[in-house]
Amino acid sequence: MRGSRVDLGSGEGVAQAIADAECVLHLASDPLHAWEVDVSGTQRLLGQIGDRHLVYMSIVGVDRHPLPYYKAKYAVEKLIEGAGGLHTIVRATQFHDLIAHRLERMTRFPIARVPMGHVYQPIDLREVADEVAGLVEARPQGRAPDLAGPEILGIEHLARTYMTAKGKERPLLRYPRPGRVSRAFRQGLHTNPERAVGKVTWADHLQRRFADR
Repeated sequence: MRGSRVDLGSGEGVAQAIADAECVLHLASDPLHAWEVDVSGTQRLLGQIGDRHLVYMSIVGVDRHPLPYYKAKYAVEKLIEGAGGLHTIVRATQFHDLIAHRLERMTRFPIARVPMGHVYQPIDLREVADEVAGLVEARPQGRAPDLAGPEILGIEHLARTYMTAKGKERPLLRYPRPGRVSRAFRQGLHTNPERAVGKVTWADHLQRRFADR
């Protein structure tokens, strides 16, 4: 149903929205309320899905990374698998745009602060969209192969190149962040170098993002 309001958290509008669908593409998420919206909401969706093909967008490493949001995403995966219906789950690494958004926040002060040793494997959103569109048209696969960007980069490099592309000049402070979550980001548990299928690099993204500067 085009233009209808759907609230996965409450279930409002879900049945109406998928009534005429053959395939449901599940991209809805709320990182701040992931257990209420992502997990409980998916339970409600599964109660309405019937024999439709469900394609779910997840994140690389959710089965081993301790970040609470990733744990919620993994719980959603297990719900979908446990329901026994027609489904495809595809995981991707972080989008270029998400990394850029976080870097904008990190570099907005006179001294840019980045957590020491964190690494990322950013991927182009349009490349992921093309792959997911193909999964919607294809037969259910269960777990589809991961989608990961072409290079693994440290947060310091990402921050410096972002500031240079934007024309910012900031001292960069690398600070140690304790805890299991930070260690996982240093270990790259959210990356998959064996599935570096993306072609658009971080440099390509920055060139396009700041092309008018």
